[in-house]
Amino acid sequence: MKTKTILAYALFAIGTISFSSCTRDEKRDIADTTQDAQDKVEAEADEVASDVKNGADQTAEDIKREKDEMAVKLERQRDELKREIDEAEDKIKTASEKEKARWRERREKLKEKLDDVDDSIKEVRSDAKQDWKEFKRKLNNKIDDIQKDIE
Repeated sequence: MKTKTILAYALFAIGTISFSSCTRDEKRDIADTTQDAQDKVEAEADEVASDVKNGADQTAEDIKREKDEMAVKLERQRDELKREIDEAEDKIKTASEKEKARWRERREKLKEKLDDVDDSIKEVRSDAKQDWKEFKRKLNNKIDDIQKDIE
């Protein structure tokens, strides 16, 4: 785009210099050529601006879609953690003292993971500007770790 702008100004400068030593018809042709070059540069600049805007809009739509998908994944993960916590609480009620300690520890770990998932859901639903790819990678790793722990 800068090249085209520079080219247009260069043509304008050449046209202006040539303009003083040309006949009236030549001057008119040079002026027309210069105007055409300027019009072309402006049209191409408008097209580039439009392409950039369309690209930004598409990227925003893609990120919103991915955020929505991630929120659904996290909600499923949250539900699974709640089920696991409930199961641990049921085991605590019927287990021996030795087993109760193990189940309480498991329940506490699951609650910590549930808190992490809740925080992640808030982050996904927020409009905070951040590197989406990096955030998504970290979140997927968290989900994988939680899934491994549940299994």
